[in-house]
Amino acid sequence: MSGATAVGPAGGAAPGRDRPLTMSGISKSFGPVRALTDADLELATGEVHGLVGGNGAGKTTLMNVLYGLYRADSGEIRVDGREVHIRSPRDAIALGIGMVHQHLLQVSSYTVLENVVLGTSAGSGGLRGAARRITELSDRFGLAVDPRARTDRLSVGARQRVEILKVLYRGARVLVLDEPTTNLTPQEVDGLFASLRGIVAEGTSVVFISHKAREVLAICDRISVMRDGRRIATVLRSATDATGLASLMVGELVGEQTSEVAAALGVGAVGEVPAAPPAEQRRPDAGRVRLAVSGVTADNDHGVPALRGLGLEVRAGEVVGVAGVAGNGQVELAEVLAGVRPVRAGSVAVDGTDLAGAPTRRWLSTGVAYVPEDRHRDGILGAGTVADNLLLGAQRRADNRRAGLIDWRRVREHARDTIERYSIKTPGPDAMAGNLSGGNIQRLVLARAFDREPAVLVLQNPTRGLDLRSTRFVYDRVHEARDRGCAVVLISEDLDELSLLADRMVVLYSGEVVGERARGDYDVYELGRLMAGVREDA
Repeated sequence: MSGATAVGPAGGAAPGRDRPLTMSGISKSFGPVRALTDADLELATGEVHGLVGGNGAGKTTLMNVLYGLYRADSGEIRVDGREVHIRSPRDAIALGIGMVHQHLLQVSSYTVLENVVLGTSAGSGGLRGAARRITELSDRFGLAVDPRARTDRLSVGARQRVEILKVLYRGARVLVLDEPTTNLTPQEVDGLFASLRGIVAEGTSVVFISHKAREVLAICDRISVMRDGRRIATVLRSATDATGLASLMVGELVGEQTSEVAAALGVGAVGEVPAAPPAEQRRPDAGRVRLAVSGVTADNDHGVPALRGLGLEVRAGEVVGVAGVAGNGQVELAEVLAGVRPVRAGSVAVDGTDLAGAPTRRWLSTGVAYVPEDRHRDGILGAGTVADNLLLGAQRRADNRRAGLIDWRRVREHARDTIERYSIKTPGPDAMAGNLSGGNIQRLVLARAFDREPAVLVLQNPTRGLDLRSTRFVYDRVHEARDRGCAVVLISEDLDELSLLADRMVVLYSGEVVGERARGDYDVYELGRLMAGVREDA
């Protein structure tokens, strides 16, 4: 089934169910930017309702209006048929609406109990009674946590369970989860889904914001698709599939684009690994080693060891994926490979030349290119022009200079050509880079990296926050670099993305490589165990 059928004029509730929550005509602008335009949503009692859409579609903004973080410019919210005015999260909580944000809001030095009761009255039973209540909720819904444990000593999955318990402790009847699986292992995702089924079985309604169609189709009863600040359609899970959702999310697609975008949505990637091109077209094992990392030890920003004796080899024409839960050394590894973070021990060799300790200029001239995770902070000079940013790192190259000075005429001509080839939406080379949208900033950063035909390309979460068309654009550029003989290191917290692009995958845990798998041997649960620190020799 490749289509999707809308349910009712406003995504009407499933037959026989009441509607404890409706939002209609919600509009919201931030200055000249229109984030929501007459958006609507109807939530049924005891359902998991998926809310999907590309970056900037308005799904998180709509839920932030519901939770009182933003005030709508116009529109109406009704709870149990009664119009309500939600001016703050306190109002939302009083109405039985709770939200678990993608970035968890917790006091790290507090215990689970202290975080859950923070801002509430512990009641007549005091903290002891609150602890019993938390334990009861934990047992009932499979949200296993110890109320006495310090939050900063818990895994990301356990910390998320604390946030859900915090909402349930306050008596929420509507639970909003914003991209809840982003930093979870596959086993933790399964546990979350089991808990959600128990929660909705008791009449609570869940809004599940996600960009992963595979997960939405696994857990949601109905799915609302947003695009350009509007709800485009609401469909029954049984009436659609990944291709149908992809079409709704990005509009009409041509030829193979629909299935490729569906793959980018994370359907059929893990456990159904797409076939690699024929061996005569790609022979990564026959390529020479372009990147050789040996015994690398490096500290994080606080002087604490983040990488411990790490080793890694990447060959010409090979994409090596680095999997792991956030905070296990991925940022430090990317910066070490890009030459922007010093190493305390070990070597990082590109085409046989050890670059450890060398100045950044040497890394660039050797052919290392880096696409950082935070493109706004680390990827561009916001106050510089598009031309300035495309030149960055290549200003000393002879073809960019004339009589010892930068040849700005040639630089701008090259920038205009690059803008056209990479479809960067900008008024021109002299426009301020900081005024571009997130997707276009990423295209600029990618253009700068790919256009120099690097020997080694380091990518960290390159599609985070991008819409589906921009994601497909990134994937195409990775394929082109690989086919030119580049050694690509793809560091991502998205197993679907890694399994779609990587010829080989290594798992990083606590700054060490704890496992390695080749394409065709990606088992999602085995990778999950490695990501959780369960070693192969244990």
